[in-house]
Amino acid sequence: MKAIWIAAAALMLNAGLSGCSKRETGTVSQRRPTAVAAPTPRVPPRSGSLDTNQHPSPGIAWFNGSVDAAFDQARAENKPVFLYWGASWCPPCHQLKATVFSRPDFIEKSRLFVPVYLDGDDPGAQKWGDVFHVTGYPTVVILRPDRSELARISGDMDLGAYGAVLDLALGDVRPVSDVLASVAVGGAPLSRDDCRRLAYYAWDLDDAASRQPHRLALSLSRAARRCPREARLERARLVISAAAIQADAEASRLKARAQPSALLRTLSREVYGILDDRDIVLGSADVLESVDEAFFTAAKRSLRAPDLERRWNSAMDAVANDSDYAEADRLFAVDSKIEAVKALDPSGAIPKPLAADAEQRISLVLAGVSDEQERAGDVNAAMNILDDLGDVDRAYSIAQHEMQTSKSPYYYMLDLADLEEKRGHKDLAIGWLQRAYRESQGPATRFQWGTEYVSGLVRMRPNDDAEIRGAALAVLGELDGPDRIYSRTRVRLEKLDSSLRKWNRHGRHAATIVVLRQRMRGICAKLPAGDPAHAACVGFLAKA
Repeated sequence: MKAIWIAAAALMLNAGLSGCSKRETGTVSQRRPTAVAAPTPRVPPRSGSLDTNQHPSPGIAWFNGSVDAAFDQARAENKPVFLYWGASWCPPCHQLKATVFSRPDFIEKSRLFVPVYLDGDDPGAQKWGDVFHVTGYPTVVILRPDRSELARISGDMDLGAYGAVLDLALGDVRPVSDVLASVAVGGAPLSRDDCRRLAYYAWDLDDAASRQPHRLALSLSRAARRCPREARLERARLVISAAAIQADAEASRLKARAQPSALLRTLSREVYGILDDRDIVLGSADVLESVDEAFFTAAKRSLRAPDLERRWNSAMDAVANDSDYAEADRLFAVDSKIEAVKALDPSGAIPKPLAADAEQRISLVLAGVSDEQERAGDVNAAMNILDDLGDVDRAYSIAQHEMQTSKSPYYYMLDLADLEEKRGHKDLAIGWLQRAYRESQGPATRFQWGTEYVSGLVRMRPNDDAEIRGAALAVLGELDGPDRIYSRTRVRLEKLDSSLRKWNRHGRHAATIVVLRQRMRGICAKLPAGDPAHAACVGFLAKA
């Protein structure tokens, strides 16, 4: 079976579906990578050992010890490190375990690496996230013993390609940042292997993503033109990735009705041409599904929207009806059709046959899967579809059912909160947010769920200073510990800061802001001198 465990590019920002989704594309907008994917890491933390009780697959000999010790062993054995960053509650992580980590051929290949599992709630894990530039769950990074990065793998590819990328990492290859940098120097052709490494690199899973998206999109576009003629699939993947990145970079301008850049217009036309090649489509399903509303908005200004919609639907049908793909990935292909229709059709109306087909597919998939890990990915895909269809009642029913059997029920409580808010039931929504925070586990997870709770209060009970103050103080308390204000947590702190500033934009809640700022100062005072987290800490609500 082809495995496309759609990675978290970022968490979705609303309360529902906010943990880790098909395109974890929100909480940390990881879809906008930097032009240099893997800079030399900072001096890493010494703290943090791996929790063997949470290892994701019993067949793999996951390293039992600290991350530092794993690299010591890699150096002694002259092996690359296979670093998997995930979370116990993350549906795409469960899908990865079910479709990739459980396979005998993958387990056998894992013996050629030092496999390391780092849970986002492990001690020091968020600090390691900064070192390796990861924030989205799940992310797989292949590193040399000297910690230079060889590959960053999104599961959004079939298992054969996944294995080929691992094989490349096992060879004597240069860091991927060097490969990308070479594109900007001269016009020499790229080797087939270098093209493959760039084409299958998970650009959406690098936390440096937001710094230089235009430069990266241009570099990937140039790389496509410098790949060998026979590397058709690799060239196509590079073009699609470049288009998605550039469209995201221009999203705000496009929303304001500005015209797309010349680069984006060119890339849109190239993607349009790719859609007619079924073999290329099936080999690029993962990157095609990373395309979102911004791309369609740009493309319809230089292409005929009905023609683009027809081709897009045909391409996604090829994936949705291909039994080689996992069920969740086939559902995501249907969801991509829905997103395209909403963006390309002037009315934004979803045709009844498409909605009916999506609903029927959800019923068939959920009725036929019993494996807990596989089901988590399927439910996640189904909830994405129902969210796009606006089917609140069915989504609520599914979330309630899954909450009863899940080992991480608090994950689905956020869905229930979001759905109640959409129904206009604010008190019930806040109740679910509070309970989700109360029952969540692990420092990084508790802070993430806590910020959802506070943001929900700010939205739905903006005049209740006492409740917002109490909740925010409790949530900030989750940061009172070593190595907490890094990676995903730092991004969440910045978003909480933005939410509270907006809430107090007229100065009506200044007293609460002062109390929260003072609480944060107490946490900051405990940080060691020179700690990189200090700036984010003292900047919270500064001069608000």
